[in-house]
Amino acid sequence: MRFKSVRKVEKLNKRKVIIHSIIQFALTLFLIYSSFFIIGVPIEFIVPYLIVFGVSLYLANKYSDKTLRFYKNSNGIIFVDLGWFSNLCYILATVTRLVIISLGIILRLGLLEKTGMDAELTFFFFGEAMSIFLLVTIIFDFLLIYGKAVLAGMHRRMLIHYKLILSGKEVKEETK
Repeated sequence: MRFKSVRKVEKLNKRKVIIHSIIQFALTLFLIYSSFFIIGVPIEFIVPYLIVFGVSLYLANKYSDKTLRFYKNSNGIIFVDLGWFSNLCYILATVTRLVIISLGIILRLGLLEKTGMDAELTFFFFGEAMSIFLLVTIIFDFLLIYGKAVLAGMHRRMLIHYKLILSGKEVKEETK
């Protein structure tokens, strides 16, 4: 059995990286906002969220050189291979958040009761449905923050390497 590696190799330019970073940051702020004001996570969790973001960003910035690969073609265009880890972080952060938002909307709007399902029977093995749901939301928020901080750290390292390659201080051999 053969497995193919999923790689995202893309043309690198400063504007594209900055725009992608801004979009990711705005999306993260919206999702965290939804945790506090739609789902009902206590506002005190902003401090642990910020700590996790800061530590993850620092570690990703420090160690992302091991996963980033840069290439230069014969036309001088610089490409970056983000590696499998960035794809994993992105997928993990996005999918878990979509699941949490969907469950939150179902519970907050009472869609289970409107469709004839009993929420207590659905979550009978968890105990109190909303308290367990808040706990799961907080755990998935930490995964979201971790994933987005890792991507932000990688983007910062990409810009640093991009500037070094353009200035000639970091040499990349041309590939075909």
